[in-house]
Amino acid sequence: MEVITSRSNPGFKTLVAAKKDPNLILLEGRRLVEDALSRGIRPRMAALTPGYVEDYGRPGFSYILISDRLFGLLADTVTPQGILAGIDKPLASLEDMYESEEMIILDGIQDPGNVGTIIRTAEAFGIGVVVVTQETASPFSGKAIRASMGSCLGVKITRASPDELKKLPHKIISLVPQGEIPLDSRLFEGKCAICLGQEGSGVSKEMLKISHKRVHIPMKGPTESLNVAVAAGIVMACLRGIMGKEGVCHFE
Repeated sequence: MEVITSRSNPGFKTLVAAKKDPNLILLEGRRLVEDALSRGIRPRMAALTPGYVEDYGRPGFSYILISDRLFGLLADTVTPQGILAGIDKPLASLEDMYESEEMIILDGIQDPGNVGTIIRTAEAFGIGVVVVTQETASPFSGKAIRASMGSCLGVKITRASPDELKKLPHKIISLVPQGEIPLDSRLFEGKCAICLGQEGSGVSKEMLKISHKRVHIPMKGPTESLNVAVAAGIVMACLRGIMGKEGVCHFE
């Protein structure tokens, strides 16, 4: 197979356009691409370097070969692995989420690394729905995808505004530093949506207005707050009933 070396080649131009297509995401790296394949997702387009094919063989899908120099122009990572694949962005609708028992709402979280980590944690705890508000970093950016380790392909993700979210048949539980209720696994009985806010300012006023409960994580030390991804993991563990006694998640 011919190796593309020119930026003016139509195949390379198609890949450049794919990076700007809002309906596509580019998965970079062997692990992410193989994870997508294991989930039954087939690439619409793909590019490999000759070195990747030499090391790992030809993949079971269509691709083009491009030089290391051209691959570096497409890659977001510091040390590219020589494989990337474009897939359809798996964005769901809010109506698709109504039947789920549990969901996570990410309200204005701006660090894509935190967004991806929370999505990965949600899948690990069996929470299959994540809703992001318009102010939240894209869960399909390169950094978020890598932080999620492919979990962004395994949970249902959608965008929604507070006005749309207030129509949910779920109890909305917002995590806030000064919440009047301590974290308790019994809070999560029935349909519930856990809302996590921005790293600095927390849950927005709009989301707090439609929240049914404001909950805090009891902390023994002088620390005022936790990283939002760490806090999300604690709350999801409590939801699954693996922390605390008699439902209450607290320190001895």
